[in-house]
Amino acid sequence: MPFLRKKVIVSVDDFGIRKVADAILPLAKEGKIDRVSVLINYVTDQNQVAELLATGVKIDLHLELIDLIKSGSEAKESAVFRGVNFAFRYVFGLVNATDVERSWTQQIERFKEVFGRYPDGLNSHEHVHYFPRFFKVALMLRNRYHIPFVRFARCGILEETSSVVARILVLLWKKNTAVYAADAESKETSDFFVSYDWIADFDSFIQGMPEGRTEIVFHPERKIEYDVIESRF
Repeated sequence: MPFLRKKVIVSVDDFGIRKVADAILPLAKEGKIDRVSVLINYVTDQNQVAELLATGVKIDLHLELIDLIKSGSEAKESAVFRGVNFAFRYVFGLVNATDVERSWTQQIERFKEVFGRYPDGLNSHEHVHYFPRFFKVALMLRNRYHIPFVRFARCGILEETSSVVARILVLLWKKNTAVYAADAESKETSDFFVSYDWIADFDSFIQGMPEGRTEIVFHPERKIEYDVIESRF
């Protein structure tokens, strides 16, 4: 569907952790993907790095707080557990902006060591950069390192289902709009943002997409999501 390539930014997350790269690289080589998000502290195979660079795809840094929040690295962890654990640490200030800035700065510098340049964009594992305390840190680092793209969505997050995660992110997005608008640096982002696993009916979704470009995030290690990218893009 050529028209989809004009309306959709196909993003895939979690390159580096577990065996996710094995699913991402074939799609990137086929030109099916626009952006790949890398969990830099988990990248160990320099051959896979070289393969990814050779595709010419945009390579973003998937900022994470796995060590600070003590969850997020295991697929078997439930979303409820991760959410409750993070909320507890966030509300009670157990993860503060200073620690986050230090961790994310280390990840940006590590990215440069591994890939030979700074990332094309910033986003985050478990969407933690949408939390206002950390969103300011992400924008500050984006400006400091002159990173062009940030996952935000200038017109909004598409809440396609009853997903609790989607609903929370919509609220966080609204809280961040003033900070985003006040940022003096030029801003590159999508018009809208949605995660594939929030979409109940993909065909209905693509037929009703709003005007502008929508970033859809996939996790292609899940066969159904791999197949959607392979067949639709």
